[in-house]
Amino acid sequence: MKIAILGTGLMGTALAEAMINAGNETIVFNRTALKTEPLVTLGAKAAATASEAIMAADASIIVLTDGASVEKLLSDEATRAALQGKKLLNASTTNPDEIIKLAGDVSKYGGELAEMSIMVGSDELCNKQGQFLIGCKADEESFWKEILHCAGNSIHRVGEVGDASKAETPMLLGSMFTSVSVAYAAAMAIKLNIPHEIIAQQIALLSSGAEYLLPNMFARNYDQIMASTNNFIAVSTTAINSAKSLGMPTEILESIRGLYANAAQIGYGEKDGSSIVEVLLGSKHEMVK
Repeated sequence: MKIAILGTGLMGTALAEAMINAGNETIVFNRTALKTEPLVTLGAKAAATASEAIMAADASIIVLTDGASVEKLLSDEATRAALQGKKLLNASTTNPDEIIKLAGDVSKYGGELAEMSIMVGSDELCNKQGQFLIGCKADEESFWKEILHCAGNSIHRVGEVGDASKAETPMLLGSMFTSVSVAYAAAMAIKLNIPHEIIAQQIALLSSGAEYLLPNMFARNYDQIMASTNNFIAVSTTAINSAKSLGMPTEILESIRGLYANAAQIGYGEKDGSSIVEVLLGSKHEMVK
């Protein structure tokens, strides 16, 4: 099968590698063409444009940072012209309203847009240990499961488009708390001049996912993006709204959103969410609510 991966950040690259390793003809596209070169070395074909990638593929997986990025990609006239008769799967972080609107836009141009939430890190995807929630029409379930089996065996259809984003919300909430707790630990370690390898080992034992966050925090380099700061702002806003609708207190969630909003305010909105450690290391900005 011909599979296109649109967006070759950390997760997009891992998915592309899984598709290549499974023997699929894999087409990759990234706005920064240089980022596709390692995948080309592995056997992928680089497309010059998103429309070229979509046209060449039997199915396309979009792996961008957020809903706004997906909307921008799909609003391009050439991309819209390429959508006729095509199947796309969004793996970018979106809220239910965003993905339902995006699916409607794709439908207007003759395509079908489904959604998935990736519940593991990039290493698991590369090792065929992926876990996915998908939201799609019932008659598309087997199509997407066949493709995603290239990257993992835990694939669950949770309903229609929008339902995967709903199901993802409580899970992303957990990752948000993890990110904040690890950021506090890293910031304290830096301020107290504790050897990084000691704190990394201990925190990784206590917090699942810390092993992905701590290297960024200690290096203070947030260019490897699993989920952007702006993504976490959107997720925390969705979580706050969901909690309010369920009669749950939201003060903690609002404080967490304030941390991410403050990080965005000082220039880290498009960087990885682990950049909130910069706020804890000494931002003078007033906390954003």
